[in-house]
Amino acid sequence: MGERLRIRFRADGPDHEQELRSLLGWLTEDRALRGHVTLEPVLADTPDRMSPELELVLAVISSAAGALQLPLSYLAWRHSRGQRTPPAVTVQVVGSDPAEVEELVRRLSAGVPDESEEAQA
Repeated sequence: MGERLRIRFRADGPDHEQELRSLLGWLTEDRALRGHVTLEPVLADTPDRMSPELELVLAVISSAAGALQLPLSYLAWRHSRGQRTPPAVTVQVVGSDPAEVEELVRRLSAGVPDESEEAQA
């Protein structure tokens, strides 16, 4: 694995912050990601709020094991949402190796209908 891959998860809709907090909690508790993926909540100040809101979840993959496990954990989180409509999540993958970025995007969106994803090398 070359340079670290950065994955940005952004949710849309009225419950976007709740969905991102759920995703962040899920990924944080996944022991298979520990030591391979660094997770950071990205907060944004919003004029009408007393405290900053969760704008996106940033995952930085530092190992091949993380690149293999993160998509599995993400898809498990989506499936855990049950019968309700899955959250509208945009996934952006940024890295220096185009083939590595494309492969991770493919795995992150496997089995996810209408998933918005973006790759940047």
